[in-house]
Amino acid sequence: MKYEFLKLNRWLVLILITIFIGIGILPLLQNKNNQTDLNSQKERFYQENHELLQSAVQSMKATEAPDDLIAASERELAAYQDGLSGLARNNQQQQITAELKIAEIQLEKAKKGYLLGATIPELELKVKELNFFQHSKLKWVDPFFTAVPPASNFLLDTFLQLSYPLLLSMGALFIALVCSYEQRKNTVNFMRITPQKPSAIMWHKISVMMLTLSGFLIIGTSGIFIFAALKGGVGNFDYPIFFLDSKEAIHQTTILSYLLLLFFSTLLFFFLLTLIGYLLQSISTPFLLIFFILELSIFPLALGGMSDFIPVMIARILPTNYWDFPRLILGYNPWGSAAISFEKGIFFMILSIMLLFILNLVVMKNKTQQTISR
Repeated sequence: MKYEFLKLNRWLVLILITIFIGIGILPLLQNKNNQTDLNSQKERFYQENHELLQSAVQSMKATEAPDDLIAASERELAAYQDGLSGLARNNQQQQITAELKIAEIQLEKAKKGYLLGATIPELELKVKELNFFQHSKLKWVDPFFTAVPPASNFLLDTFLQLSYPLLLSMGALFIALVCSYEQRKNTVNFMRITPQKPSAIMWHKISVMMLTLSGFLIIGTSGIFIFAALKGGVGNFDYPIFFLDSKEAIHQTTILSYLLLLFFSTLLFFFLLTLIGYLLQSISTPFLLIFFILELSIFPLALGGMSDFIPVMIARILPTNYWDFPRLILGYNPWGSAAISFEKGIFFMILSIMLLFILNLVVMKNKTQQTISR
C-alpha cells in the first residue's frame, strides 16, 4: 500500500481540502447580519402579525364569525403580546413559550379548517420542536433570526446548503487521477504481471483512495467547524433536528447522528465512484474520460432541483435520485409520491457496489490473462 500512497498528488489533496473549507465558510465571510438588527426585525415581525390579527379579530366580530375562532384568535393575540414582551426583556424562555402557544393555537385552527397555508403535519412538527426546547436545557437557535449560529448548527446548515454534486465532484477528480495513474505513466502492463494477485492490487489502490477521501471529508469538515467555532462558539452536537418523512410522520435526530450518517453515506458514494474508476482503468480508459463518466454518475443528483419538470415515473427509476443523502437523511424528497428514501438509497448503493465489485474482478482477471499470454 505504501507504493500507492507514493503515487498520490499531495498538492491536489491539499487544494481540494482548501476548496472544501473555503466553500463551507463562505457564508461566514459574507454574513454581515447584526444580532441587534435581527432582534429588531423579529420584533417588527411579531408586531406586524399582532396588528394583522387584531384587525382580523375586529372583522370577525363584525361579521359574526364562529365564537371558537374568535376566542382562539384572541388567545393568539395575547401570545404575540407575550412574545413581544419576551423580546423586550431579552427573555428567550418567554419567547419560546409564546411561540409554542402561537403554534398550538394555529394547529387548533388548522384542524378545524380555519387556517390555510401551513399543513397540519408542519404545524405539529413546529409544536413538537418548541415543546422540546421549552423543557430542555439546550439553547434554542432560531433559524431565521440568529446572526451567527454555533459551529454545530452551522455545520448542519453547511451540508444542507452546500452543493452535494460539487463535493462529490472534488472526490471524483481525485479518483480519476489515481485510477488513471498507470495509464498516464504507461505502467499498466507491468502492474498486471507483478506477482501480486490482481485482487490484492485492487484492494491496495481502493484502500488508499478511501483513506485519503476519508481524510478529505474529516479535515475539511473540521476546518469548517473550527472557523465557525471561532465566530459563533462550539454549540452542541446533541442539538435536536425534527423532520417529516415522506408519509408526514414526525422524526427526531441530532446533529451528530446526521453528520455521522452523512459521512458514512458519502464514503459509500466515493467507494462506488472508486469502483467505477477502477473498472474504467482496467479497460485502459484515459483520465479525462474516466472523470467525465464519473461526473455523469454524479450529475443526475442535480435533477432534484428540477422536480417540477421531471415526471415521478422517471424519477422513481433513476438510482441517483436515491443518493441525495444530505436531504434524504432528513426526509426531504422532491418527488413526494415516488417513495424515495434514505434507506432505499443505501440499499441501491450497496447493491451497485456489489455488482461493480464482481465486474471488476472478472474484467481484471481477463485482462491479466491476456497480458500474460502475449
